[in-house]
Amino acid sequence: MQLDKIRASLSAAVKYLEDSMMTLSSSIETAGSDSLWSASAEAEYAVFLLSLTQGDRAESAPWKHGSSSKQPIELEPALTSALELLKDAVANVEAGNLEKAYEETWTARNLLQRAQEMLEKKRKESKK
Repeated sequence: MQLDKIRASLSAAVKYLEDSMMTLSSSIETAGSDSLWSASAEAEYAVFLLSLTQGDRAESAPWKHGSSSKQPIELEPALTSALELLKDAVANVEAGNLEKAYEETWTARNLLQRAQEMLEKKRKESKK
């Protein structure tokens, strides 16, 4: 049952992110931001569900401590990377490799959050 929820959440995140990328590229930023928020929320839920499958290993994973949220990112490459990671996570869930799916989803979720922050910053700057 939990695997079904993980699959559904990851699939929804992929769909929302694809929608977001399409609308952001056509400069409909509000709709793109909404889809990006939805993709991020679905990825967050999938991270939570996947962390439950990992037990104590979830917090001590070495790859969690290596990423830096201070490094600048570019929106389009970050979203493309997040999309690839989420698609790989879906494939790894299907293959039963939940540890790898957790890592990919966690990384994608971080990219999506940083992209959201970047869009929000741009939105605030454009209002000045």
